[in-house]
Amino acid sequence: MTRIPDAVAVASLDTHRLIVAVPNKGPAEVSCNLPRPVAASVLRQLADSLDSPAGRCDTALATGRPCPVHDAPTSPRGITSPSRALLDDAQGVGEAAARGIRKAQRPAGLDALLGYVAASMADEEQAAEEPPALTADDVRDALAFNADDRDQVLATLRDVLLDTTATRAPEQALAAARILLTAHARQLAALVEAEHNATQSRWGLNRSTRGLLTGYSNARRTIRTYADRLADEQALAEGAANEQVEP
Repeated sequence: MTRIPDAVAVASLDTHRLIVAVPNKGPAEVSCNLPRPVAASVLRQLADSLDSPAGRCDTALATGRPCPVHDAPTSPRGITSPSRALLDDAQGVGEAAARGIRKAQRPAGLDALLGYVAASMADEEQAAEEPPALTADDVRDALAFNADDRDQVLATLRDVLLDTTATRAPEQALAAARILLTAHARQLAALVEAEHNATQSRWGLNRSTRGLLTGYSNARRTIRTYADRLADEQALAEGAANEQVEP
């Protein structure tokens, strides 16, 4: 015959701030309209109270010091006052009842379960509050967005520096620097090439302009080599990072 419970309690977030349901089988369910750090603190306090030794009241647990009522010394000459005796008797009955409740109703591993739920809620809150990291693709997207700007690299550098919402580790900052400097170097190479072409178109290739045009060509080649080296270093860094992420 199926056991019928003595009472059924119905709770909702309209009347409760935190509801923890621990079925006999299956995972626990947590409903909460408290801030996650507050809920995690409440669950930790509940786990600590279930694990606390018998004979310690809430005041002693909260302060870490002897309770001025429950742990007060006896009166002079070792004689306990009637009020103190009644208090001790009540405390003893309460402790015995608490021990019986813990033994009879506490599911196995409940303290560990509550601790796990509290820690997971705190981790989720921290992960939700942590801003996304600046990635290499973010920098490339910013360059593409500023493609029509008068100075594409300068505008992108401005946007990256102003974006304080994204976190930057040293590796991410280095990646952003490589990408921006690569684009800037290629921009300079294009300017040198344009000057080379303009000079040759205006004056032609002759004895007077040969040295100047050769200097332009050498400068353009040097800048392009620098840009290619930065691009290769960034490609190697991204490849190594992808290998670490893949299982």
